[in-house]
Amino acid sequence: MNRAILLLSHGNLASAMKESVELIAGIQQQLFALCMDDQVTLDSFSRELEAAVNQLLDRYKEIIILADIKGGTPCNAATLQVLKNSRVQVIAGFHLGLVIESCLSPVSPKELLANTSRSICYINPHKY
Repeated sequence: MNRAILLLSHGNLASAMKESVELIAGIQQQLFALCMDDQVTLDSFSRELEAAVNQLLDRYKEIIILADIKGGTPCNAATLQVLKNSRVQVIAGFHLGLVIESCLSPVSPKELLANTSRSICYINPHKY
């Protein structure tokens, strides 16, 4: 599997998620994190992301970007990358199971979503 997984988030969520994944699954050489702080604009984050994407595309066949929330600045910046390069794919709304599956499974992004969406469930036994 020759693809990079790039986590994007507001605050330190992406870095913390990377640490959590590696606590469970061991070091993931293909997993990267890019965090956005409150001083960053869409333009500056887009430039930073483009530089990271270009570096990763030198080493990997494709990149799956996992952004924290749809419509947020990290996701919007990632969408700009999709428009520039067909080797970049974006999924908005990540969770620990999705990131682990992305690192360990060679399936397509659509299959990743199908596989991991089943892991999100309501546990409480009461009916509402």
